[in-house]
Amino acid sequence: MTKSRVAPRHEPSPSRPLAVTLRLVRVDTPDARTLQEAQQTELGELFGFRGFALADPPQFRSPRGAFLVAYDDGAPVACGGICPLGALPGTAEVKRMYTVPSYRRRGIGVRILRALEVEARAFGYQATALETGTVMDWAIALYAGEGYSKIPLFPPYLSNIHSSCLGKVLRAP
Repeated sequence: MTKSRVAPRHEPSPSRPLAVTLRLVRVDTPDARTLQEAQQTELGELFGFRGFALADPPQFRSPRGAFLVAYDDGAPVACGGICPLGALPGTAEVKRMYTVPSYRRRGIGVRILRALEVEARAFGYQATALETGTVMDWAIALYAGEGYSKIPLFPPYLSNIHSSCLGKVLRAP
């Protein structure tokens, strides 16, 4: 089995246009795991703690969940998923949104988020919600730009002072 490769950490060549494709994958594939591990390492450095669990495969399986990986020229560069949010019936939780640093600010995260919203509507969800860090202004700005607004903290983030929860009502396309 070949080991998954994440896109290089250097800036993609400006002379080559990005050839990003989105694929629905199982959350436990090597590419999905590699991106999640990179995300958890980055969050651990940002927030000063370790021990994040990787996503639980059953929660991201159809017909109530999905996981997307974005590829540029065959290399995994971003990911995100949805799964049922038990605390808010009819709501899909957006989780594991991550883009390799050298690919940020290129619209890939927005593409993944919009594609996840399409999946959520297809599964019958009426809304999406997510948790992000209070210091992650760039993430909050991305979500706000896509119509997300602040909502009350939901479990398991109720007492987490580093958490900010956002939500969005899904409208027909």
